[in-house]
Amino acid sequence: MRSEVLALVAAAGTDAALLFYAFSHFELFFVLFFGIIVAGGAFLGITFLPKYPVRDVRAEPGAALAYLANRLRLMGYRVAESPGRLTVRIGSFSAILVTARPTPSGCRVLYQPFATPSGWGTLLTLLIIVYTGLAGLGLAAYGFLRAWSFSISVVAPLLPVDGSLPAIPVEDRTRSVLLETLSEAHRAAAEATEALRSNYWDLQTIVIGGAIIVWLFAFILFSMDVNGDFTARMTMGAARATAAVAAAAIPLGILIRVRLRPNVLLHRAHAERLRAAMARASAPGAPEGSEPSAFELLMDASVEVPSWIQVSRRGGLNRDPAAGLFILVAAVWSFSLVSAAFSFVFFNPLLAALLGSLGITLSVIATLFYRRWKRRWEEETQRALRDWKGRIDRIRAEMSRYIEDL
Repeated sequence: MRSEVLALVAAAGTDAALLFYAFSHFELFFVLFFGIIVAGGAFLGITFLPKYPVRDVRAEPGAALAYLANRLRLMGYRVAESPGRLTVRIGSFSAILVTARPTPSGCRVLYQPFATPSGWGTLLTLLIIVYTGLAGLGLAAYGFLRAWSFSISVVAPLLPVDGSLPAIPVEDRTRSVLLETLSEAHRAAAEATEALRSNYWDLQTIVIGGAIIVWLFAFILFSMDVNGDFTARMTMGAARATAAVAAAAIPLGILIRVRLRPNVLLHRAHAERLRAAMARASAPGAPEGSEPSAFELLMDASVEVPSWIQVSRRGGLNRDPAAGLFILVAAVWSFSLVSAAFSFVFFNPLLAALLGSLGITLSVIATLFYRRWKRRWEEETQRALRDWKGRIDRIRAEMSRYIEDL
């Protein structure tokens, strides 16, 4: 039996047992509040944490991953490389991590279900909110099945059954390097576009949320007029609050749109041009001499790629929802524990000391985690910039050789 089937059976059995116990021993509110969250966490842990085998290959792990990265990019997938693994985006929500484990005859290629930043954000939000937990479970199951299907239909066929990786013919090497570099440039532009769009909608959401809160306070304030009956005061209060909030929120929303949206559209246009160039150059029977045209476009874009990488990495915790959620939860709990300690200091000093110690310890853990995360994030950014410089140097050398051989 495949390991994926075992993981699904184990996850379904664990969730069924947890929910049955919760419904049998607790009130409905506690079942919804804790049972669904625990079940969702158990499902994610059982299905998303293991690494599932794809195929054994007679090659070093680094060579196998480099081969897969090249082939997947040529197929149009966005592949991010980091030491010892590939992150392959297979949809707006889903992704997979591909790794390779050494074996006596070479290595074993493995995959792990994953998600995009927006996918993680949506999934974790659905699981945490009480009444959307079941939707979060469904989304997690969809992500797992999507990753499993991708490993069977795309990753496995790229690896030869006999385990021997084919060498790229010399005559195809220039086109392969060009397409791979175009793919990386397109990924940088697309991720920068997503980061800018996420920032744009975050600001618009803040404006809308702030407008709702201000409207409530303004409605209460304007409705406190003692003149007139209740209905008239409520109607006038709502009208005044709506006019006041609209007068401030609408211009602010328009200002955000005017200032940020053109930059989003510009980066999207760059990404579309690179995607179109990659599609033309990789099409079967691409006309001879298409490489220099794609190369010229790539050289024009290469100047912008470092800034695109910086833009996509500037989102920080917004681009890593799991880390951001951990820090947020740790901060809320540490504040709650310290506040509770102050409330008990005169009534139960021992309990106050215990709660205060837990709160301070949790805040220290969150601070250390954030510093480590930030250091790793900056190191990954610098590595991405170095990798891009190496790719540009390589494609220039390949194109020089290509032109000399014409």
